Amino acid sequence: MFVFALVLLLLAPLAGSANVDQGPTAALAFVNARCPARYREISKTMWMKGARFNALYGNCRAGDGHDQHIWFFVGGHFVGMDASHSSPQVLGLWRTGNTLAFMYVLYRRRDPNCCATGGGKIVRFHWTGRRVEPLDTVPK
Repeated sequence: MFVFALVLLLLAPLAGSANVDQGPTAALAFVNARCPARYREISKTMWMKGARFNALYGNCRAGDGHDQHIWFFVGGHFVGMDASHSSPQVLGLWRTGNTLAFMYVLYRRRDPNCCATGGGKIVRFHWTGRRVEPLDTVPK
């Protein structure tokens, strides 16, 4: 009887969890299928187990690491990207409810890849229940 009760206790967190994501496995597979392995550097630092709205971000196709993208997921299903163009460097900052914030490191035209001098721009992305909406302008 004790073993049966222990099994029920261990499975209880899984009950009713169909509406939240349990981990980034399917999302990573989605991103991995689109980014060549030799260049891919994907961060899971903005992924929170149990949250419905999540994101993966990082380098996809550049040997120098400067082809940065953000992929958004709801319940583990892809729902959009930050922009159609890539950015040189993106950093995950914070999250609250259905909003995720990232900082885009800004490079001036003559900056080498090592040394951005343009500062940074924080962009918040919000899940409206239907789509991902940037609350701030995404830098180009």
